[in-house]
Amino acid sequence: MSELKEYLNLKEQVEKARQQAAKAEGALEQILKQLKEKFGCNSLKEAKALLKQIQKKEKKAREELDQAMKDFKAKWKD
Repeated sequence: MSELKEYLNLKEQVEKARQQAAKAEGALEQILKQLKEKFGCNSLKEAKALLKQIQKKEKKAREELDQAMKDFKAKWKD
């Protein structure tokens, strides 16, 4: 009888794992769909590349703003 309980327990664990895998797969599909619709990315690799480009642009803009603020403060110091 113990083997039957163990079998049923394992069967239940397998079913839960299948459900979680299906849920994760659905979530991944939804995320990939959003990446395609919002950013034109067909894969996670493309999305990472786009993110890297955006981060570089942000860094450059931040540096330009910092320099402009320094120039402004230097000019209008008094």
